[in-house]
Amino acid sequence: MVIRSRDSQSEHDRMEHAGVGRYWLVFAALLAGTAATVFVARMHLPHPYGLLTALLIACTKSALVVLFFMHLWDHGGANRLVFATSVVFVALLIGLVVLDSASRFLLLNPGRGATLQMEPPGPDILTPRDPPGVERWVPPAPARPE
Repeated sequence: MVIRSRDSQSEHDRMEHAGVGRYWLVFAALLAGTAATVFVARMHLPHPYGLLTALLIACTKSALVVLFFMHLWDHGGANRLVFATSVVFVALLIGLVVLDSASRFLLLNPGRGATLQMEPPGPDILTPRDPPGVERWVPPAPARPE
């Protein structure tokens, strides 16, 4: 396949060249998004909402970077299709990981109520144990006055 310079030159001529003002506006929006991220982090929202809000702000900021600083706003066609496909696959992979970890053993999900009532599988390595065959002396219980 031969790329003709005339075609790429005509595509370059068709593109609108953005002024510096657009980049300053996007830069200001990115700074506002960073301030919003810091504000939300200090607000201590309930469990799923803090994470969802932070992800929404991060996705918005990354979309601004991709659209304007990587010039996807000015290009069309295959570039936008590749970007949309990659976003769908990243969302699919993150969603599958979240669904997989949510369906695991209950002790791996500390947000559930049954977690504190269950014993972990396997030996408890934090509690000191006596070697097999050695009995520990237990002091007698104090006598109760009658």
